[in-house]
Amino acid sequence: MSKRSDPEAGTVPCPTCRALVRGEAAACAEYDWSRATDCRVLLRRHHLADHQGRS
Repeated sequence: MSKRSDPEAGTVPCPTCRALVRGEAAACAEYDWSRATDCRVLLRRHHLADHQGRS
């Protein structure tokens, strides 16, 4: 899971971020490293586009 946010701790700022962080966690649990990487890339793009680059 990404170190910058934890969906269980309530530190994820928006529904899209939450979905991507949870998707990454699920992919990691299934050892689907490609999907986990995709989620991290999409999360970073989302942060840049919708949160002005804040992590």
